[in-house]
Amino acid sequence: MITPSVLITGAAKRIGAEMARTFGRNGWHVVIHYGSSGAEAQALAATLPSAETIHCDLNDAAAAVSMIEQIAQRLDDWRVLINSASVFSPDDVTELDLTTNRLAMQINAQTPVMMAQAFLRHARTNGGRRIIHVTDQKLENPNPDFFSY
Repeated sequence: MITPSVLITGAAKRIGAEMARTFGRNGWHVVIHYGSSGAEAQALAATLPSAETIHCDLNDAAAAVSMIEQIAQRLDDWRVLINSASVFSPDDVTELDLTTNRLAMQINAQTPVMMAQAFLRHARTNGGRRIIHVTDQKLENPNPDFFSY
């Protein structure tokens, strides 16, 4: 029997880690993506029945697409991509910081879309494919302290 797989970006901490635990407890192979939280990702993977970790800087969209292509070559039943990684850098509504804004747009929006496209092109499964983009309440309830997010 082939185990269904899920890739969760930003899965080393917070909600991403909790999603990884839930999928793992329910018999899935979990690919735990991390940016700068390698130790946490490895520790989480060690607690799951079937897991691996993968590092990728999501500010580099080409590297992220390549990561998707490489994973798709290895996994026979890759059903779910969850884009949970994000950056939250304080900036102010009265003066947009272009560096902060560019980084937020790249990691929180552009790269996840490009990853989703690559997933749909390359992932193999007989169980259907799903993409979930996790967003924050600040999209619905903005305030001035994390304006770029």
